[in-house]
Amino acid sequence: MPTPITSDAEMGALLARAGFQLTPEQIAEYAEAYGYIVEMSARIRGERSYMVEPAHVFSFPTEEIAR
Repeated sequence: MPTPITSDAEMGALLARAGFQLTPEQIAEYAEAYGYIVEMSARIRGERSYMVEPAHVFSFPTEEIAR
């Protein structure tokens, strides 16, 4: 899990390093949303079984094929 960002200055430095040129208001919005982004990325990167996307699993009854 990433290190939590605790201040707007820290978020501003991170965004500047990524190449963004934002106003202080925009940086504050990113800092506020950061916790939600961390939660979402943890869910996306979590463990999944093959049943998560059952649309990719096909099985045909043998009776239907034999006819």
